[in-house]
Amino acid sequence: MLRWLNSGRCKPESRCGIDFGLADHVVGMIGWIQSNKRWDILLSMWQEIHQEIRRRSGHEWDLLAAGTMRDPDHKNDYEEWKTEVSRLERRGIAHYHEFVPRGDLYYKMMAVCDFIVLPSTDETQSGTLARIIALNKPYITTAPMQGLTAQTLESEGGLLFTTKDMLKQKVIRLACDEQLRLKLGENLKGYLDEVVSWEVVAGLYNRAYELAREAKRTGQPVVLDPEF
Repeated sequence: MLRWLNSGRCKPESRCGIDFGLADHVVGMIGWIQSNKRWDILLSMWQEIHQEIRRRSGHEWDLLAAGTMRDPDHKNDYEEWKTEVSRLERRGIAHYHEFVPRGDLYYKMMAVCDFIVLPSTDETQSGTLARIIALNKPYITTAPMQGLTAQTLESEGGLLFTTKDMLKQKVIRLACDEQLRLKLGENLKGYLDEVVSWEVVAGLYNRAYELAREAKRTGQPVVLDPEF
């Protein structure tokens, strides 16, 4: 299922069957809309960021905010953020699309973006990050966030921020530097193929079971490489 989208961003003329009247370049915030996702951080700066990107690059960019609410306890933030996206949409610089982030459509929404912003405040982002990596999609996320930060450093496929101003500067930088986007995407491809693909992970599991059987048979403890 992943390989058919694994070439990166959909071409503007195809949009993977998705047509919102988007600009040629798109920043995405895609997934479940929850208070911990902190979409408000980027939304509050997007108009200023959009203007700076256009000034530096001469290109038009859209912000695609797509997803839906999962937990009714987060309804206030969900409604507030939707209202903010609608305000930006009336200015012609953002789009909101309501959808349940599951299945192929989740990948398609990410595939129309040049890069993804994941300004989360906790660790429950494994599903979103897995899809980002599967699509070799450059991304920007929060640090320090243990799992998110570790995978970003290990893969060299994303940029990290710790303050609102840092996020602003990283979004502008990534939007204005196509070569950096390509480099991060290639790094993610290598990370996917060589480190976290099913083939690699399954091989490690098989090797672990073989060592366990051997230890049981011989009564000798297993000694593992720290990087196993």
